Amino acid sequence: MEFIQYDQVGKIVKRCICEFNQLKHSPLGQKVRVTLNDETQHIGFWDIFLRPDAKIAEINKYDLDEGTDELRSGNRVVTFMPINRISQLEVILYSNPRWGVAPTNKFTFSKSARRDFKSDFFKRLACKIFK
Repeated sequence: MEFIQYDQVGKIVKRCICEFNQLKHSPLGQKVRVTLNDETQHIGFWDIFLRPDAKIAEINKYDLDEGTDELRSGNRVVTFMPINRISQLEVILYSNPRWGVAPTNKFTFSKSARRDFKSDFFKRLACKIFK
């Protein structure tokens, strides 16, 4: 599997060929683009811990209005895929909205690295998730 890790503006921080169980740092919660052996791609937020016995990868997307950056609900769309079919895993470091980047389900890079953690988006996110 090819592993590519980007910073928030799109510069490659790390690139290597390795097995899934050889990854040193978990992309948990970060934006990923997963390419499978059949070249289909899935984009979302990585949602499993790195474990040597893991067989299935989980990525999820927020129920988000991309035009307004507003959550429609606390629901998520989850995609499951066999880890042994992953040919490439791309990760954007610190890409979860909790780190202050704009909320989006797209695999895009930011111009600025941080957003205001006290913004209304984060308050609404907490309210919808913990209802």
